[in-house]
Amino acid sequence: MKKKRKAPKYFLSVLAALLLFCFMTACGQDEGPVLDCPFTELTWNSTIDDMTAAEGENYSTYDSLYGGLCYTYPKEYEGCSGTVKYMFDAEDRLMSVAWAYSAETAEELETLYNSISASTVEKYGESGYDANGVGNYGGVWYRENGDIILTTMVTTENKALQYAYLHPLVSNTEER
Repeated sequence: MKKKRKAPKYFLSVLAALLLFCFMTACGQDEGPVLDCPFTELTWNSTIDDMTAAEGENYSTYDSLYGGLCYTYPKEYEGCSGTVKYMFDAEDRLMSVAWAYSAETAEELETLYNSISASTVEKYGESGYDANGVGNYGGVWYRENGDIILTTMVTTENKALQYAYLHPLVSNTEER
C-alpha cells in the first residue's frame, strides 16, 4: 500500500502568503475606472484627504458643478503657472480634475494648446470632436475611463485654456 504524500509545509506557507497578499491588495477585484492625468497623481477613488496630502492645505473652494465643493490650487504644468481644480460631488467623490491657464497672447495660448493636444493625440488618438470656432478651439477624447476635454477661449480681454478629465459618471456617453 502506497503512503499519501503530504504537501511540504513551505508550499502551504507560500500559498497562504499569496492568498493573504491577494486579499490585502484586492486581487481580482475591479478597482473601477482609471484616472491617467498628467498633472495630478490622484485617482478617481481619491478622497479629499488624499487631495490635501498630495497638494497641501493652501486651497480655495467654491461650489462644484456636481453638488460638492471644487478645490483650487496654484499648479505649474507644461512650464506655465495655472490652476488645478478638483471637483467633488455631494458624496465627496472626485468627478472632475482640470488645469486652467490664462495667457497674455493668443499666440502663447495656441502654442500651449498645440503642445497639450499633440501629447493627448499621441496617447489616445485623434479627438472625437473639434470645436473649430472663431476664437475658440479644442477637442474631446471620448474614453471608457472618462472623457478628456481640451478647450480654449480667445476674446479681446481673455485668453484661456482648460484641460479637463471627467469621471465616467459625468462623461458624455453618446459618442461611445
